Amino acid sequence: MTSYPRPSITVNVDATNPGQFFACCGLLELAERLWRGAQGWFDNRDGAFHIAADGTLPRLIEALATAKMLLSNEEDIYATPVVIAEPFRPLSIDWWETDQTGARDLKVWAGTMESFGIAQAMQQALRSGEFHGPDLFDVGMVVTTPGNPNKKKEPYYFDARRAGNAHSRDIGFSPNDLNLTSVAHPAVELLCLVGLQVARPAFTGQTRVYDYFTWNVPLPSSLLLAASTGKLTLPRQRGYRFENWFRTGQKKHKAFRSAIPLD
Repeated sequence: MTSYPRPSITVNVDATNPGQFFACCGLLELAERLWRGAQGWFDNRDGAFHIAADGTLPRLIEALATAKMLLSNEEDIYATPVVIAEPFRPLSIDWWETDQTGARDLKVWAGTMESFGIAQAMQQALRSGEFHGPDLFDVGMVVTTPGNPNKKKEPYYFDARRAGNAHSRDIGFSPNDLNLTSVAHPAVELLCLVGLQVARPAFTGQTRVYDYFTWNVPLPSSLLLAASTGKLTLPRQRGYRFENWFRTGQKKHKAFRSAIPLD
């Protein structure tokens, strides 16, 4: 019988939500950058993601919420890479910069949406103690711009719960044009941004359609890429397929849709 390490961090996760899946990958990567030797795994029986590390979830979220965040290129606030630094070992998040990463087409934001500005807003939201429990992915709120509490900040649209009503044809009007406020899930949005730097979905051959895979044995963050793409072929791994679909008629802005479990 396999002996697993005792988890010090457990979060509840909906594996059919690609945003939450890659947020788990981001959580493990940040845990390893704070406490070397961290390992993570999914428990498909109870919908949880576990991390065995030398710290707790509140400590990890507090570190992320107050971490030094840097703008790589002040001349391009819309698509510049984001650097998360102290207290973490610095991580440059730039997976959408080049085709060589294999993840460029996963970029969901466009136009006047700011890569760094959105990250800052989601980080600020994480300073609430609501995110210190296992249901942090389900904590939703209207996110505002740092320094301007009267101005909303739209998320990236990694969270699949937003995709269903993201297109104006689905609800009969354009929320953006009417400047309506809407609930975002900051932990999913920011941690997914981090997770896509170290993990990837697998290409299916269909345009903007991808597969990803959960794993149920403790793995270090160095194996996230192989595990998430299904290359490790672990026993009882589960696969999911999702679409990164256009949520506006201009075909610029995208959103992750809910995934379908694979046989």
